[in-house]
Amino acid sequence: MRKPYLLFLVLIISCLFIHGCKEADSKEELIQNAILEEMHLHPEARLIDIYKFFFQGAFGPGHIIRDKQSALKYLQNELQSITDFDSVLWQPVGYNKQYYRISLGLVKEGRLSEEELFNAFVQSADSTALPSIEEWIKEWNFVLNIIEAMNLKIINYEEDKSILDDMLKEGNILVHHSNIYRKLYHPHYRIVNSKQFEKLDVHQQEGLELITSLCIFGRSIGCTNG
Repeated sequence: MRKPYLLFLVLIISCLFIHGCKEADSKEELIQNAILEEMHLHPEARLIDIYKFFFQGAFGPGHIIRDKQSALKYLQNELQSITDFDSVLWQPVGYNKQYYRISLGLVKEGRLSEEELFNAFVQSADSTALPSIEEWIKEWNFVLNIIEAMNLKIINYEEDKSILDDMLKEGNILVHHSNIYRKLYHPHYRIVNSKQFEKLDVHQQEGLELITSLCIFGRSIGCTNG
C-alpha cells in the first residue's frame, strides 16, 4: 500500500509545481503580450508611455480624482477644447485587463454620454484599491526586466529609464505621456475598471476592430469578442 501512496503524493507535488511554474510563466507572457499590443497600437510610444500604461493598469483612476466637481469641470473643458482623438477608442491597460482607457472621442461622436463616462470613471475610482509605492516599484522593475529582455529598441530608452529611476527614488510615481505620444496619438481618455467597461458596452461597438487588429498581429491573446 505504501508504493501507490508515494506515487500519488509525487503526482500531487508535481502537479502543484507545474501549476506554479505555469502561473509564473503566464504573468510574464501576459506582460509581453500587453507590451506588444501597446507597441502595435502606438509604435512611437516611449518608455515613459509604457510605464504609464502599466501604472494605469495597477492604479486605475484611483490616483486621479480628489474632488468630483473639479473632475467633472475638467472633463467638460477637455471635451469642449479638443478636436483630435486617438483612433483606438478603447484599450485595456496593464496586463490583467482590470482597467480600460475610454477615448473621449466616443462622447464627441455621441456613442457615450458625458454623464455615462463620468459616472463610470468616478465609480471606478471609488472602488480602486491602490498598491503601495513599494509594491508598484517592485512590479515596475519586473516589467522593466521583461522589456529589456524583449530588445524592442525603444527610442530614448536609456534616457527615459534614468528619468524614471530618479523619479521613483524620490517617491514620485506620476508621469505624463511623452511629447511624441501626445502629438501623434492625442491621448484624451478616462480610465474605468472592467466592471464599468462592461456596463458601458463600448466593446460591442468598437471591440471587433481592435480585436481583429490584434489577432492579425499574430499574438496569442484570445481572439473573442467577449
